[in-house]
Amino acid sequence: MMPLLRTAVFRTAALAAILSAGLSGLVTPAQAQAKPNIVVMGEDADEDSVPRGNRIFQRVITELSETMNLRGYNVYDETAVAMGFTQPNRVRRRDAELIEVARAVQNPPVDVVAVFQVYASASKSAYSDIVRPEVRIPGRLLNVRTGQSLGAFEVAGVQLPPLPQGCDRECLLERVGAEAKTIAADVAAALTAKLDGVVAPRRGTDAGGPAFTAPPLAGGAPAAVPGGEACGGLPTAYTVKLSGFSAQEVQAAEEYMAAFRCYEHHRPVRSGGASAEYWYETRSDSARLGRNLRLMLEHMSAPGQVQFSGNTFVISRVATR
Repeated sequence: MMPLLRTAVFRTAALAAILSAGLSGLVTPAQAQAKPNIVVMGEDADEDSVPRGNRIFQRVITELSETMNLRGYNVYDETAVAMGFTQPNRVRRRDAELIEVARAVQNPPVDVVAVFQVYASASKSAYSDIVRPEVRIPGRLLNVRTGQSLGAFEVAGVQLPPLPQGCDRECLLERVGAEAKTIAADVAAALTAKLDGVVAPRRGTDAGGPAFTAPPLAGGAPAAVPGGEACGGLPTAYTVKLSGFSAQEVQAAEEYMAAFRCYEHHRPVRSGGASAEYWYETRSDSARLGRNLRLMLEHMSAPGQVQFSGNTFVISRVATR
């Protein structure tokens, strides 16, 4: 093997060996990746949809939240987590406002927003005086940080029992609300099944984790780790900015980040002589990624600081004499 290639292979294996030895103990398999935090929000900008505050709307949002909660997800009430900076009773809100509110919530950080709409009406038969309610509930899941669509599902066209004769407004709201609640449970079950598929655990080696824990073998090929820690959780994208590093240090940092456990992939966004910016996707949460970045600086013997806000990590090299 050519000396330059042998050196590159050894360097990559050494980096991964350090990370496997130094970082794998930070999060045990039992602690790896809790399920994402979810806020259920209703979009009622369409004048034909049931507005927020209506009892049908409230029964739907309660059923959606409860079903996702029972499936093991951390579901938070929108009013409780956002009342400090938004008006709790706003109605006819578009999806842009909902996403902005979800991104503004810092405690707890919201990972996924489940957006739904409710359409309810009653139609009279053309051949008799039978009146049937009609309910349609579309729902979708969005990654709050990246805006990525995680899945959508709609229940419509269900044959509902007719309304009793003389059914007034109170009767209509109660009957339609009961049917909407049942339909909402089906929508929630489908959405959580889609989310289960997104956050399903993957093996650490398949997900871009440390592929090697030993120096190269005699032939120069790195030794692979059998098995590996499962990487579950929501795939999350971060912006990682490096500032004040030399070109060689930027290259080394990129190799380290690609060797972190649960790494998915990264893409350079901007690069200069002493700085670089990456779009970095991983199944690690922000706390674990921050610890890995701080340990990376320690292994590189590069004095620096790691700041985090929103979904952006800023790694600054501290110049010393």
